[in-house]
Amino acid sequence: MYGYQGTRSPSHRRNDNARSYYTGNASSPALPPDRNIKEGLVSPSIRTLSKPSGVLGATVKPENLRYIGSYNWKDETTPTIIVPGSPPIWRDRALPYRVPFDTGIVMVDQNNFRMGNSCGLLPLFRAVDVMAADGTTSVDWGAVDIITDRNGLRKLLRWLAHTGQDSLKEFRIDLQLGGNKTVLMHRWEKRMRENVVPPKGGCGHNFEHESTSAAPGCQGSTGHHRIVQYDLGGLKMVVRFEVDACTAGPVAARGNQLALRGGARIRVAAGVDDLTDALTGLGVSSTSTTASESSGASSIDVIRAGSVVPQESIIELTSRSARYIHEFNWDEKYPQLVLSQTPHLYLGGHDRGTFQQIHKYRLGGSELQNVERASQQIFKQLVSILRTIQQLLKDHGGQGSLSVVCQWDGTLQVYKRTSNAGLLPESELARFRA
Repeated sequence: MYGYQGTRSPSHRRNDNARSYYTGNASSPALPPDRNIKEGLVSPSIRTLSKPSGVLGATVKPENLRYIGSYNWKDETTPTIIVPGSPPIWRDRALPYRVPFDTGIVMVDQNNFRMGNSCGLLPLFRAVDVMAADGTTSVDWGAVDIITDRNGLRKLLRWLAHTGQDSLKEFRIDLQLGGNKTVLMHRWEKRMRENVVPPKGGCGHNFEHESTSAAPGCQGSTGHHRIVQYDLGGLKMVVRFEVDACTAGPVAARGNQLALRGGARIRVAAGVDDLTDALTGLGVSSTSTTASESSGASSIDVIRAGSVVPQESIIELTSRSARYIHEFNWDEKYPQLVLSQTPHLYLGGHDRGTFQQIHKYRLGGSELQNVERASQQIFKQLVSILRTIQQLLKDHGGQGSLSVVCQWDGTLQVYKRTSNAGLLPESELARFRA
């Protein structure tokens, strides 16, 4: 039952990787060619990984969930994030309403794109460090087993679920060992942006845009990323994921406060200009983590704005043609909700762009009990393969850097890398030895 092959042609499916930053511009620039999935790797592979079999044990699900940080990207020349930022707010518009089909550039991997040749995990650490400096959170990095984007876990789940009946979309994950045991899973994509051509791309991005409003202090940002910590089958996980939207109530209830250096707080005004004026009045415009302040790491500018949104408030948005909504693939969507502990899924059904129904589901609801039971074996396999990867890195020592590459036929191979380019720099690895 548990599979990731779609039931319709790709023209009816939104690329789940292409989630953040949508230009909506029909005159899209030419994009660079796809990267070679084996660039920078040493052939032949050193090992082929097999799917775990006969995995037994207690129920596997995220436990002891804890929010540790968040940020929004700003579209600036220098990498710039808003901390803690806020997701867009669900408008709950009256039905029906119409949105145009998507067209233009979408971001496949915004973190790596905006960091250029630097490490795409750096914004995660910057956001958590800023929150920790405020006393909002704390992390014992040396005790963490896995640090990853949710995307990497979903790719491993697709490999585990692959039966060989259809081809599997190939993928690569770069691996790095921090301290004695922490596995850093670095996202790798053939392309960081892609063109969307209507009507093939559907209207999922415009559905998000037309159904939400920017949170105060976060106008003009290009995607909200949330970082959580939880236990999964005995592994201590830190997972980053993008949030599509949040419910309005909890955000307003928090007063939309903005934390500043020195413990001062101001109330965020409705507009960006008002926010700028308020910050200027306090003699603060932004916080910039320069190379010297971050022990040689790449520079990331940090703007203090937004508000921490409760986990209970976050929403995953998706859309389907009303003609195919009965074929919605829960086997694909359910792990996405679980791995980020996103409690709400809003599924919009449309007829050629006119949305006439919004189906609202809740993680743990009765309608998901069957897929929840069916997913247990594959989640146990996921924990097992993560432990295998962790041991592989430990066996290769602290300087070892490996990559796993999945081929179209479902073969998952481990390669040595020729360099540590794109990985976390040595100055940042000190946090795992503290």
